[in-house]
Amino acid sequence: MKEQYDVVVAGGGPAGVAAAVSAARCGADTLLVEKAGYLGGMATDAHIPAFCTFTDGKALEVGGVGLEILQAMQARMWRSPFYDAKPGRDFAYDWVPIDTEILKAVLDALVQQSGCTLALHTTLAEVCREGRAVTALRLATPAGMCTVRAAQFIDCTGNALLAHGAGAECLCGDENGRVQAATLCFQIANFDTQCFLAYAKETGENGNLSKASACAIADGKFPAGETQVAGIALITPGTATLNFGHVFDFDPFTSEGMTRAELEARRALPELMAFLQEYVPGAENAVLIGSGPSIGIRESRRIAADYMLCRADYDRRADFDDAIGYYSYPIDLHAARQAEGAMSGHGDYESSRYAPGERYGIPYRSLIVRDLDNVLAAGRIIGADRAAQASVRVMPACFLTGQAAGTAAALCAKAHTDLRKLNIEQLKQTLKDAGAILQ
Repeated sequence: MKEQYDVVVAGGGPAGVAAAVSAARCGADTLLVEKAGYLGGMATDAHIPAFCTFTDGKALEVGGVGLEILQAMQARMWRSPFYDAKPGRDFAYDWVPIDTEILKAVLDALVQQSGCTLALHTTLAEVCREGRAVTALRLATPAGMCTVRAAQFIDCTGNALLAHGAGAECLCGDENGRVQAATLCFQIANFDTQCFLAYAKETGENGNLSKASACAIADGKFPAGETQVAGIALITPGTATLNFGHVFDFDPFTSEGMTRAELEARRALPELMAFLQEYVPGAENAVLIGSGPSIGIRESRRIAADYMLCRADYDRRADFDDAIGYYSYPIDLHAARQAEGAMSGHGDYESSRYAPGERYGIPYRSLIVRDLDNVLAAGRIIGADRAAQASVRVMPACFLTGQAAGTAAALCAKAHTDLRKLNIEQLKQTLKDAGAILQ
């Protein structure tokens, strides 16, 4: 790792990988910094079972780097015959299960082939700022502290650590600062796949295990505080990953809050397993083989951006002159407090769902940190109100905003220009040339 780069990307999740690869492919000397020993963010660090939607129910809406990653993973992994074929879903692109080890290898190769410098086990410790510009980052590495400088920076940390560390205004959660509940996803083995598939075919069981859950609820044996399973995905014959369980009313910004969340989530795993073993055919002898290295976070800080994408934009299927992509995932808000019911926002998820083919635009201005001149954001932290964030927070959209941020940062670094002076048509054309979908 050297001291000077054109672009530095903090955070190696879906947004960060897409940003770093895109910047490097545009010719920028790029550094990608990741605190873990692998890339992938929530996909690998939290063992999320599946990617959300890459289509709008009619056609692809996420292309470019995100689609490249999805298809590279699919080419190497077992393709599950179980699919929750709800209306408007495309088997080839939507709700594709994630094999975390294959995905790690795909991301490693993609980043290395792009020419980007990768720094794993490296943590953002301090942000140096002069006026409206970030000048450097202080990084904690296995060898000690070091300083890196760049013309442009991209915050893909998931917590807006770079923007917040620079003193930029950020928002958090609801009107009381409470965030959506977190989930510790987990994987089971010794799962009788064929038995489960026969059960699902016979009963029409879906990816939320709704029929099994209804039986357990009727018997008074569904896990306390839960109302449904968020999702199950079959990863290989004999294994499955579940998005199941919630930790409520925690502080994602303190060691104490995160420690409580992790401990509470792990304590709940035996009860979740007991439900599966008793009510899900094929899981009678299933064993827990692992949970995510970290609990899955749905919401934390959001930047104050030049434009704040909002619920009204979502409702009117807004388009923008500076749109850098389009998306259509429903507003998916999980409860902040247990008293609200774990999936209390599920009604909004259903009522906000678009008709197939409908989309809303994501403006470039929502990626620009309002208080800074050389920092973009991508992923779940972009400038949005809480409702809009509940749509744009999912990983396919993170790929989309990451690619746009990386491309914009590279173009600005090469032209020695301000983020706000970037030629939007040039940005759009460069994105299109790289496979992004802008229509």
